[in-house]
Amino acid sequence: MKISHTLRTFFKSLLHPQSFQRKLILFNLAVVVFTTIVLFLFLMNNFQTITEFSLAQNTTSMEQTVEDYLTKYAQEKATSTWLQLKAAQDNLAILGKTAQKIVDNYDEIRANPAIFELSLFQTPLQEERGALSSGTGAEFDALIPPPITTDPRARELLEASALLNLNLDAIYQANINNAFVYFVGNPDTPVTRAYPNIHLVEVLQDGLNLLFWKDYFAPNVTGWVQWYTDPDLQARVPDPITVEAPYADAAGQGMMVTMFYPLWDKEQNTFAGAVCADVTLDKIIENVLSIQVARTGFAFLMNGKGEIIAMPETGYKLFEVNLVETKQGGLSYYTGALTGSTNPAIQEMATTLLAQPEGVLKLDLGQDAQSQINKHLVAYAGLPSLSDNTYQEDRWRIVIVVPEVEIFEALNTTHAAITAKSMNISMVSLVLVVLFLAGVAFVSVRVSNNVTRDLRALAQAAEQISAKNYAVEIKLKSQDEIGQLGHVFETMAREIRDYTVNLEAKVAERTADLKRANDDIVRLNEQLRGENLRLGAELDVARQLQLMVLPPDKEIKAIHDLDIACFMRPADEVGGDYYDVLQVGDSVYLGIGDVTGHGLPAGVIMLMAQTSFLTLSQSGEQDMQRILSVLNQVLYKNIVRIREDKNMTLAVLQYHNHGFNIVGQHESVLICRRDGRIELIDTLDLGFPVGLEEDIESFIAARHIHLESDDVMVLYTDGVTEAENERHIMFGMEGLIACLRRYYQMDAQEIVSHIVTDVYAFIGESRIYDDISLLVIKQK
Repeated sequence: MKISHTLRTFFKSLLHPQSFQRKLILFNLAVVVFTTIVLFLFLMNNFQTITEFSLAQNTTSMEQTVEDYLTKYAQEKATSTWLQLKAAQDNLAILGKTAQKIVDNYDEIRANPAIFELSLFQTPLQEERGALSSGTGAEFDALIPPPITTDPRARELLEASALLNLNLDAIYQANINNAFVYFVGNPDTPVTRAYPNIHLVEVLQDGLNLLFWKDYFAPNVTGWVQWYTDPDLQARVPDPITVEAPYADAAGQGMMVTMFYPLWDKEQNTFAGAVCADVTLDKIIENVLSIQVARTGFAFLMNGKGEIIAMPETGYKLFEVNLVETKQGGLSYYTGALTGSTNPAIQEMATTLLAQPEGVLKLDLGQDAQSQINKHLVAYAGLPSLSDNTYQEDRWRIVIVVPEVEIFEALNTTHAAITAKSMNISMVSLVLVVLFLAGVAFVSVRVSNNVTRDLRALAQAAEQISAKNYAVEIKLKSQDEIGQLGHVFETMAREIRDYTVNLEAKVAERTADLKRANDDIVRLNEQLRGENLRLGAELDVARQLQLMVLPPDKEIKAIHDLDIACFMRPADEVGGDYYDVLQVGDSVYLGIGDVTGHGLPAGVIMLMAQTSFLTLSQSGEQDMQRILSVLNQVLYKNIVRIREDKNMTLAVLQYHNHGFNIVGQHESVLICRRDGRIELIDTLDLGFPVGLEEDIESFIAARHIHLESDDVMVLYTDGVTEAENERHIMFGMEGLIACLRRYYQMDAQEIVSHIVTDVYAFIGESRIYDDISLLVIKQK
């Protein structure tokens, strides 16, 4: 019965166009429905956002994990590959140093022929096909090519090389990858001694008449001669071993590289031959091709020119790489280079691989940017560099390629399952929202029926007040806010009556109050205008004084030994930064400092420091520590006198004959040597903030800095390094060093201009919070 009565009242009120109950119900329903829908959509959106965020985080985490795994995997494979190559190099170095000792003591060895009577050092030769060769039963292979069989020097050199029999076989057996270890004589007598005995006469066949350094590796000799005669090259590359590009061995021993240890005749100052090792790459290639990540991921090995050393067939197809025949002397082999691919994405990948020693990059070989089918992760790691025949770096790289679709397969399945589950949750939530709105509608009808009963009484009271009947008495049953509203109506009526009776007097009183207030405002405005003019004039005078005491260009350019350029910009009208350049006799004094804060007080303290420094330097005082100590005492007493809680960092320098003595605590001194090396001189232990304590003499220390011609020294305040852009990122010491690396070869003024331009470009539209000062000193 109650429910049916409530519904009848509800529909009856809805039919009345002026019914407050109708408006209240519609308002309540509108608010609830709107709020519920917004909250529902908000929660559903949050749920979806959280889901997508979680998936994105999982994707990012998995991608980072995969990248870390692939990077470490590539690094491990690069390390294992390098260890095999390094072992071959180390073994060859042992043989090379042994052979070099034979060359260095060649005359003494030939003067004692008895040693060659030992069976170990005997080399019986027989004529075969015009050449002189050891037989197939000999332990060591020896060969004198047909063109030089009649040259006695050839037989003599081959006989002396028999001393290598001591460790030639041991060197060979020390590395499983060694295919052939041998000695080749100088260009005039390129005899060969090798282990094991592969009977070179039969192996070389038609190439038997070729001379080693003329027909096979002719360009190498020039590079080796340069290494032995160029100290700078030896300093850059301390190891004389060179490594040829991989090739297919003519003897059918597979893919290999040849390593050379060149020998030098110090008495004749000429190339004396080389010991060599043909190192097979079978184990290395097998190791690389055995790498498989996920289902179809693979790895390949490339050299520093982008040429592929080892790659599975799937890699050649994927990267569209064609093999090209290459000939070098008497050798022929096939190479393929990533840079030769017709796919621009592969060419870009090759450029990145060659530019960086290690890293991870993403490769997209497809046209559809949303598809993962043709997207791959590429992780790579470089081996330590080898030297080619001109001693240029040849850094091999292990590269691992994995399709992204295989990596994220499980993640995509999870994403689909979560999406389906979220749809089910959304449907259940929608049903609950509909049921909730139905319940709210019913409650709204009941509440509005009770509320409007007392509102009608309030409406009648309002009509009486509008008829100027202020003696209103309202009787309401409600004890809530509506009851309080009736009490307010009664109070309001009494107040209106009081205001009506005393209205003219109150208006006159308020008018007088307003006039007095207006007169006070006019008087205060006049005072404020005069104060602003006075303060502006004082600031302008202070700013002009500050700029006037800065060292003029004429004085700076009069310093013949140094190229000096300066820059200062205050953050306010008056700044707290200080710098000075003074020439007294044959010495030059420089100072740079930064007062805490900025504005007029900071500018006044800066002027005090400038005056004190100028006076002390002109007085003939040569002790920089004494100058800083006295300057601190003067500044401390003045700061106490003006009752300012300020101090300043200050570094002062004395220059004479390419040398600077520096004292005082300030920002680090930045030095760029003429060869581009960067040095940072920390001044923390050279002093104490000036003006903070009366006596800082015990804190003061000196440091000497020497500049050569074209060396550059930069002094600056923290306004440079702490300049912030819109994202609150500081320019930093890294930014200043990067600028100096780019511009140090310019003159001082150009360096200052470029650095200031870069700083302001970095700041952009952001506010400048601190004074910016910069000194660049370049030694002429």
